[in-house]
Amino acid sequence: MKKTLVFVLALIMVLAALPVVGASADEAPAINYSEHFTLNSDTGYDYDITGSSIAWVKQANGTLIWVAEDDARSDAEIIDQAKKADASLKDENAVLRGFGTAKTPNGNGSQATVTVYAADGKTILSIDGKYSHCVMALAQDAEPAEPEQPEVPAEEGEKANLRIDVPLKMAVAFEDGTVYYGGEMKEVEVGKEYHFQMCSVNWENGIYDENGNGIAGTVVYTMVVVHRDEFNELVAAAKEDPERYTVKGIDIIDNKEKKIIINIDAKDTHLETDVNNFFMAYRFHFVGGDYNKKTGIAQVINTPVESLSVNLPLGSTITCKAYKGDEEIDTADVLVVNNSGEGVYDNVELTSVNDFTWGEKPVAEETE
Repeated sequence: MKKTLVFVLALIMVLAALPVVGASADEAPAINYSEHFTLNSDTGYDYDITGSSIAWVKQANGTLIWVAEDDARSDAEIIDQAKKADASLKDENAVLRGFGTAKTPNGNGSQATVTVYAADGKTILSIDGKYSHCVMALAQDAEPAEPEQPEVPAEEGEKANLRIDVPLKMAVAFEDGTVYYGGEMKEVEVGKEYHFQMCSVNWENGIYDENGNGIAGTVVYTMVVVHRDEFNELVAAAKEDPERYTVKGIDIIDNKEKKIIINIDAKDTHLETDVNNFFMAYRFHFVGGDYNKKTGIAQVINTPVESLSVNLPLGSTITCKAYKGDEEIDTADVLVVNNSGEGVYDNVELTSVNDFTWGEKPVAEETE
């Protein structure tokens, strides 16, 4: 009991008065102390150093430094780190690796005997004889990580204003959540790509959103604005591949990549989402006549309409339903495609409209 009381009092006094010396920023990584005891006893002490990878026992001018057996550093590197962590260490130093026994290398005075052994799954460091102090430390810290620097936002490029033109009863929804219904201005960065989808709105309130109003097309388009000189170079290249590119006065449409390039310096510059490139108008009719027969599209035309003509996003499959009076009589998944240019309506060729006729037999059935 007396031995324990002496130990505790000594520990409290030392920890209150003794500064711990760490490595400076440009030196080896600092050691985090777990225990630092300064005692002067000839009765010996056992310390649990489980989980530590370095410890040292100093007696007068000599220090024995213990490290784990698998420590890959040289003795010189181990001694150097301990000396930088503890300014009291002199030039008489030795290293003990793993389990074993060695003496503190004090050539001009008494030496302490240090034994490291395993007991009950723990690693025990036992000191027999006088010693100045004993340090046990946590595993060696890695080199301090560079402090995380906040990401510097990329320098914003040149800004410009662009009008968004959208056909009737449609909208353009950009990936940032903004929705345009036609005529609004959008601030854009020259050269930056923006992604958007064509949408049919809810006819009853004129809105597209993600809460059941309207339908978003499945095709994702890319928009970019460039200055006139770059635009003219792109026009020259696009004209070499007319099957892929549609070249117009203020924009170029890449039909393969679904990308529209706009001349921001044009007199009336705008995003033009036009028929056959971004949407298709569909007219619905019935075999035998349209009287008292209607077509409806969920979220778009919730109240079915007779002789319906509706703008739908190109490339999307839209589920439509046919009604006779108020009774549903048919349903179809309509793939919205370009007009081939061969359709005739009332003896007038119309390339901006596709017709869908309810009850019409497929061509394959008619030719059998």
